[in-house]
Amino acid sequence: MVVNHRTLSAGERIELRRRRLGLSRRVVAELTGRSEEWLRQIERGSRRLDSIEMMYRLAEVLRFDDPVELIGLPSSSRSGARDIGEMGLQLTALNRAIMDHPSTQVFATAVANPLPTLDSVRAGLDQCWYSWLGSGHRYTELAARLPQVLASARSIRAAAQAHSDGQLEESGRVLVEAYHLARFVLTRVGDYHLAWLVADRPIGILTQPAQPILVAVSSWHVASALLSMGYHAESRDYALAAAHRLAAATRSAETEGPVYGALLLLAAECAAGAGDLEQSKELLAGAARIAERLDPAAGLRTIWFGVPEVAITGMDIALRLGQVDEAIRLAAEVHLPDNAAVDVRARYYLTTAYAYGRKGEDFAATLALQQAELASPEDLRFDWMAHRTLQKLSRHDHHLTRRDLAKLLAAAGLA
Repeated sequence: MVVNHRTLSAGERIELRRRRLGLSRRVVAELTGRSEEWLRQIERGSRRLDSIEMMYRLAEVLRFDDPVELIGLPSSSRSGARDIGEMGLQLTALNRAIMDHPSTQVFATAVANPLPTLDSVRAGLDQCWYSWLGSGHRYTELAARLPQVLASARSIRAAAQAHSDGQLEESGRVLVEAYHLARFVLTRVGDYHLAWLVADRPIGILTQPAQPILVAVSSWHVASALLSMGYHAESRDYALAAAHRLAAATRSAETEGPVYGALLLLAAECAAGAGDLEQSKELLAGAARIAERLDPAAGLRTIWFGVPEVAITGMDIALRLGQVDEAIRLAAEVHLPDNAAVDVRARYYLTTAYAYGRKGEDFAATLALQQAELASPEDLRFDWMAHRTLQKLSRHDHHLTRRDLAKLLAAAGLA
């Protein structure tokens, strides 16, 4: 369901953002210095948000780029809406490739045209994954390449189904991986509903007995998409069910593998969002045990799991709960391997910068943002967490970081 934010009251807007971030009413109330009953009345509309000070506090806690967004007025912030809009235009071809259902005339016309070979489509997909995992300009590169790869993969899959030839299974695998990559891109740019749609597509392509690992990976993507939309309990249950199915299908052979660990790790974050902190702690510990025993070379490109990912998720959980010092402590313990994917490096540095920004340690936050820019300039440009941290730092206008901050603001499109 797509929510029209312009029709929401201030209380509804606050509650929606709070739930999407996985924050309990108690945590938000404590961070703003008010009672849980006060926040409940605000959300229910029985009390008005008539204090500018409290509006700013809530905007900070709930990560609104501009406090006036709380009451539904047009934002005066140059928060990057222009840049996200530009990325949205660049992704138009990808959106069309996703929405082009096999039953439509557009897809039928594409199928009627000469098909590329499966090897050429696989090579194109490999290049897309190479860009996503290793390029600092991965968003624009994939916006140019992935739509054609996805359309071609769907055409080959449709032809294989029509003729029942030997390419059916392999063409399905290629199409599924293309969908997984599209889900990553759409989630990063904030198109959560289309990300959920593209995550759900592979479930109908795969068969559980033949490809249990790929089915589990696809389930992880669905659960991740649900988490992004704020469905914490549903995402947790989906991830845990997928983990149980994987263990049953492989006779527990994969319960020490990266896919099983990634499902537990995702469930831990979802459990925290759902308010079950004890379960979150247990799941996080279980994922950590698997990660510590895991061969780093055992990872998959369609799902990332290891010691750094466990630590970053722990940071995310701590920030959800308002435990900034714990997030910073965890950040100090992270060791990123030299071959860590761009997404992992960018996520770590941006999360670290956000935590230091929340703490008021401007110099450390600036250094972390500089590292994020080195890892991926486009992540600095399109990630909401980067923008929120930069805006906080610019308001502080610290003399030791002024020059470096000006460069970062320009790189993020905020100058």
